[in-house]
Amino acid sequence: MLRRLFVIAASVAMLALSALPASAAPYSATHKLSFPHHSGISAWGTYEKTSKGIYVDVCAKDTGSAFAVGAVVVGTNSSGSRQGNLGAVAFGHGTTQCRFGTIRYSAHLKTYIIFYNSHGYVTYKSRYKKIF
Repeated sequence: MLRRLFVIAASVAMLALSALPASAAPYSATHKLSFPHHSGISAWGTYEKTSKGIYVDVCAKDTGSAFAVGAVVVGTNSSGSRQGNLGAVAFGHGTTQCRFGTIRYSAHLKTYIIFYNSHGYVTYKSRYKKIF
């Protein structure tokens, strides 16, 4: 059981550490994020371009029977060779987890959802949904 939780906690930590500030953006306005649809998860959030990158607020709610579900926002540079991400992972039915932070790369933004089983393995990962 501890191993399972360690694997999922390590995944969450990796997502958190990859969202670092930097880079500039020309304007500031809050927009809603859109995530791929799938039964068992409810995901929502907002983003705003800032002088340091893209400020993201993302939430995930486990509405099914999965061990854990996650919602991830990925920002890339113009060529797609560099990226940063921020995600929220909810553990257990009915739980909600929200995270916020700044993603350094702001040329393109996309989202996806992910499901984990009790052994810490990914059981489902959606395709990317392009925001811009």
